[in-house]
Amino acid sequence: GIHTKVNDLIRLHFPSCPTMPEDVKETFKSLRGFGAKAIGDQQGYWIDAAKDIGVEDVNPEEPGEINWGITFRRDPLQPSPADDLDRENVGAGSSSSSKTSLVRSEDQGLCTDHVTLLLRQVKPCRFKKSDRRGGPGARGRDRVIGFPGLSCKHCITKNNFGRYFPVSAKNLTDNTANSLQAHVATCSRCPDSIKASLAYLLHRSVLQKAELSGSWKKTFFKRVWDRLHVERAWSTVNDGDGKDDDSVSSSSDNESESKGGSGGTDSDDEELGEDMTDLIKEAAHWLSEQEESADSVTRSRARGRGLPGKRPLPFSPRGRGRGSLTSKRRRVHF
Repeated sequence: GIHTKVNDLIRLHFPSCPTMPEDVKETFKSLRGFGAKAIGDQQGYWIDAAKDIGVEDVNPEEPGEINWGITFRRDPLQPSPADDLDRENVGAGSSSSSKTSLVRSEDQGLCTDHVTLLLRQVKPCRFKKSDRRGGPGARGRDRVIGFPGLSCKHCITKNNFGRYFPVSAKNLTDNTANSLQAHVATCSRCPDSIKASLAYLLHRSVLQKAELSGSWKKTFFKRVWDRLHVERAWSTVNDGDGKDDDSVSSSSDNESESKGGSGGTDSDDEELGEDMTDLIKEAAHWLSEQEESADSVTRSRARGRGLPGKRPLPFSPRGRGRGSLTSKRRRVHF
C-alpha cells in the first residue's frame, strides 16, 4: 500500500502544504495524472525501493511483537550499497576495486549497476576435490583440480554451495550470471541490505540496458572471463599470501579424509593445481579463439546469404509445357 499512500500524500497534502515552495507545487500540478496508476512492474519498484532505504513490514505474529505496520530495520540516514555505488559513479566515493578484482573502476559504463554489485558478492576460487559431484551428469560438471571459478564470498568458508565453474565466456554470460543472481537472492549469509539493493537495482537496469549497446553483456563478461582465466592476477595474490579462503574451507575436508584413513590431502591438490596452471591458461586461450572463430564464421555466412531467387510458377500463363495456355484458339470440328 505504500504506492497508494504516496499518491494520497501528493494529492491531498501537497496542494495545501504551507511550507512547500510555489514552484514545487506547480511542478507537481504539471505532473498530475502522469503514472498515477501502478502498471506492470511499477508496484514492485515501489516495494523494492522502500526496502532499499530500510523499510520493512512488521509481523505481528512474531513472538513478543504486538505492533503492526512498517518500521525501519536500519538507520535510513546511512547509505545503502546502491547509494555507495552511485557515489562511486559520480566520483564522490572511494572504489574498493583493485587490479585483482573481477570488476574494476574502468568498467563503469560497460555494464549495469546491478551486474556490478552482483559480481562484487563473488570472488575467484579453484576447483578442488570436494567440488566433485557424483551421479548422472557428473562428468559434465566436474573440472580438473585448480580450474578457476567463482564462489559466493559470504559462504565460501562454510560449505560447497555457491561455487560455479563455467567452461567458456559464453557459458559465463548465459548461465552462470543467472545462477549467481539466484544464489545471492536466497543466500542465508548474505546481508539483507545487499539483497534489497540488488532487487532495487534490477529495476534500474531496465533503463540502463537501453543506453548500452546490444552486445554489452557479451563484451563485459568476456572481460571478466579474461581476468579470471588469462590474466589471473587474483591467483598471484593468493599464492603470495600462502593462504586463501579455499585452503580454509578445505580444512574440514582434510579432517574427514584423515578420519577415513585416506592418505590424500588438499595440499597435494593445490600442488597439482599449480602445476596445471599453464595448461588451464592455454585451454582458456584456445576456448576464446574457438568462440571468436565461430562468431566470425557465423557473421560471414550471414553476409553471404542472399535472398532466394524467384522461381517460375509451374503453371505460368506464358510458359510452355504441360498446363500452359496458348494465345490461339483451338478449332473445334462438329
